Amino acid sequence: MTNASAPISNILRRAAHVGRALRDDTRAMAAVEAALILPVALTMFALLLYGAEAFDAQRKVTLTARTVTDLITQTTPTMVSGKPSVPQSSIDADLSYASCVMTPFSSCPTPSSNLTMLATEVLINSNQTTATVQWSEPFNGATARVVGSTVTLPTGLGTGQQGNYFIMGEVYYVYTPLNLYTPASVMTLHDAIYLTPRASASLNMLVGQ
Repeated sequence: MTNASAPISNILRRAAHVGRALRDDTRAMAAVEAALILPVALTMFALLLYGAEAFDAQRKVTLTARTVTDLITQTTPTMVSGKPSVPQSSIDADLSYASCVMTPFSSCPTPSSNLTMLATEVLINSNQTTATVQWSEPFNGATARVVGSTVTLPTGLGTGQQGNYFIMGEVYYVYTPLNLYTPASVMTLHDAIYLTPRASASLNMLVGQ
């Protein structure tokens, strides 16, 4: 009886050992799966944060461009040599005020070096697809557009507008993503808003005033 039960006991012990081994293997498999999935999950999480922050920065860029263009086009000009005119200092002030919209991506009232802006008056050409620069005022290290140079208009903007003047507000922001698990490249965010002057057909900039 004892001799007959011994092989059965051995079989049961071996079965228990195999069961424990399988259990341990399952745990190891889960650890391997976690090790494989974790980098992917961290990468997706980092990209999600990058995208959300970049979207917010781009929204601020658009709002800033809208603000500076709106401020300048609402200026009440004075007539100088028969032209409705505004001082250069007034345009500079509007650019400075508008730059504060970029907070917290840029400091205020002194903006960060990665933010540059332009205010430009353009005259819509007869082809209704381009415009000619009348004057251009840079801000915070931007490069002014050359007077007389041509600007390609957004599709449809110039339709029926030949001979009319627009103020174009431009904002450039060099966006550096957060340094999280996956590094992302630096990108330049940009937007341009066109509006017509409110109180006159055009606005002449009085340089040096």
